[in-house]
Amino acid sequence: MAPSWRQNMILKVWDNGGKSFDRYTVRVRNDYFGMSKNPSSPQGFNQYAGSYPEIDESSLGKKIKCLNYRQLPYEIRGAITIRT
Repeated sequence: MAPSWRQNMILKVWDNGGKSFDRYTVRVRNDYFGMSKNPSSPQGFNQYAGSYPEIDESSLGKKIKCLNYRQLPYEIRGAITIRT
């Protein structure tokens, strides 16, 4: 189980369904990260995209509705843990 402080920091996660290599967009506070399906792999992608208080979210893909941290894909949880 993830610590409660980490659950509170993840505001939003989007999945563009694999339309691009940086499939996932993760927002932690006002910081955005692009991530591939395997963000911790040497062939993966896990990059800081910037800090934006407001952004047009319509181009980020489908928002994943997460009831809790454990519902995120395992690889994404690991990358978020490293980032936080």
